Amino acid sequence: MTCLKSVFALSISVLLLAACSTAEDRAREQALQDRADDRHCRELGFEPETEPYGNCRLKLKEIRASQQAPDHPNFGVGVGIGIGL
Repeated sequence: MTCLKSVFALSISVLLLAACSTAEDRAREQALQDRADDRHCRELGFEPETEPYGNCRLKLKEIRASQQAPDHPNFGVGVGIGIGL
């Protein structure tokens, strides 16, 4: 029984560590994407801290989201009938 508790505790620790590294990887990837978006909008002539620059950054995010949506596991099309109470 004690061995089972140890294995469970170790498993939880490993999962928590894996989650931390995944969050760090996502943060690193997001930082790289932000730098690329910033560079792209500047190359197009937009000045940071202006509305057109913000629109450029937003448009790049929208384009990326539309390209990734079909690959997302929760994305789908369907028909349903419901009753609201």
